[in-house]
Amino acid sequence: MPHLAVSFALSLVLISAPTWAEEDELEEFEVGVLALRGHAHARDTWQPTIDFLEQQLPEYKFNLHTYNFEQLEDAFLHGWLDFFLTSPGQATTLARSYPVSWLATQRTAYSDIPNKSIASVVLVKQDSKYQTFSDLSGVRLAAVSDKAFGGYLAFRYELDKLDHFNNQYFRNIEFTGPPTDRLILDLLDDRYDSVIVPACTLEAMVEAGEVDIISVRVINAQNPANSVCTVSTDLYPNWTFAMTDRAPTYIGGLVAQALLAMPKDHLAAKAANNVGWMHPAPSVQLDKAFKQLNMHPLQTPFGEKLNKWLTQNRVPVGFGLLMVFFMAIYHVILELKFKRSQTELRETLNDLRRKSALLEQAQRTSIAGELGSSIAHEINQPLAAIKNYSQGMKIRMQKGTTPEEMVPIIDKIQHQVTSASSIIQRLRDLINKKPIEKREIDLDLVVSECIELLDFEFQRHGVEVIISSFGMNQAINADETGIQQLLLNLLVNAKDACVSRASDGDSLTIEVHVEYQISNVVIDVIDNGIGFDDEAIPLTQAFYTTKENGLGLGLAICRDVVESHHGNIEFNKATPNGCIVTVTLPYSGDKK
Repeated sequence: MPHLAVSFALSLVLISAPTWAEEDELEEFEVGVLALRGHAHARDTWQPTIDFLEQQLPEYKFNLHTYNFEQLEDAFLHGWLDFFLTSPGQATTLARSYPVSWLATQRTAYSDIPNKSIASVVLVKQDSKYQTFSDLSGVRLAAVSDKAFGGYLAFRYELDKLDHFNNQYFRNIEFTGPPTDRLILDLLDDRYDSVIVPACTLEAMVEAGEVDIISVRVINAQNPANSVCTVSTDLYPNWTFAMTDRAPTYIGGLVAQALLAMPKDHLAAKAANNVGWMHPAPSVQLDKAFKQLNMHPLQTPFGEKLNKWLTQNRVPVGFGLLMVFFMAIYHVILELKFKRSQTELRETLNDLRRKSALLEQAQRTSIAGELGSSIAHEINQPLAAIKNYSQGMKIRMQKGTTPEEMVPIIDKIQHQVTSASSIIQRLRDLINKKPIEKREIDLDLVVSECIELLDFEFQRHGVEVIISSFGMNQAINADETGIQQLLLNLLVNAKDACVSRASDGDSLTIEVHVEYQISNVVIDVIDNGIGFDDEAIPLTQAFYTTKENGLGLGLAICRDVVESHHGNIEFNKATPNGCIVTVTLPYSGDKK
């Protein structure tokens, strides 16, 4: 029976194992390892594990190769590797896209969860002003690689869960490549404000005497599952030994059995800082993180989804694009028409303004014509006085009056000349076309000057003018010529309305009330003339007139003057007859 059992066992071995051409020729397998802390450190760490495999499987030879992230992925894609040992992030990415078999996961004593020891550690200098993750937005940040899960990716996932991540957060990040030890040294040399390293990198450098533990500080420091190393994020599965589809299936089983049989105190385990190996850890936690970051290899890229949707909806998409094209053309045409219309409207508006200015000047000239007799009377008075004073001087000179005695008479002549000159200047200001120029004016003085200009006409037609002022006199910011034209129009219209009913035998009166309120000044011009009967009469419409020789511009220009000062003008019937014109002007002359 013993001989039969031995024979059966030998038969199984012969069936399951390959036939070797020669007993001394070993079958070789290529093993790729991620050199996260540099190539020399990777060889010191993992060569003892390779030696252990060769001791357990003496008929096979395992060749160790060290790579950075990009090199390891490139070697895998070219089919140069039979086995690889890398971080959980890269292992998960490759396993979800290619035929990869996970054989064993490191067992560690770093925490209460033996298959988890991967995490991100975010470091700043001890005296740094940065205290939280949110403080690090936009600072000079460094990590080994954007593919390192136990570094950049775990930290980014933590930011995403805390809703801190945005496009500007990592605007000043730099990916330096291995080794990770250099990041901490660069931090102490002030090359960076903060660095991201894998768990236990700091403790290993402290133990080696390369860094003083009090020189740096961990952001969001924590020890999940009683981990012996301080970290900044949750713990994730350890590194996993995996097999590619290039290696035969049987050798994967042998390697897995050998790794799982490694004693926890073996030299190979100590070199790799683990306590042996265990069955592969589940990758659910990593899959969830990659999906949250939209980086999972099984997720369809947005561009691919969009291309597929466009292919499936080719006809409606084409029709929609055609509609958008025609709408764009139509929009351009409308824009061109709008610009052309805008230009024409601007030119028309400018032309209207020029014509309006000419009409205003014509209306002022018309007023000057109506004031002709009054102005002549006003000028004749100083001229008559000048004539009398001159004759008196001549008589006195003949009597031998000294020059000193003549000085008072000369001063009186000079005063009359100034008075005549003032009358002529006011008339010239009224007739001349002048740009609107607002300044502080005394409204009571302007009212008095306007009434003086019309005084002869009022006396000639027997119209009594009553002026009253209420409240404290305040200067208003206004165009003096415009206000003067406004008042003259209203006074001339009031005088004409009174003269039209002179045959009734009643006294003719015009009252001018000026009331200074808190924010406005109100001017009422009240006459007891013929008034108006029809409420629909367009009193402010240009070219509408009831006068035989009128231009129909007076009241329309009054409205424009008031509106240019952001005021208001109203026309109401007076009792028992006549008209009340109320003008309200703000002191500032601007909108409130």
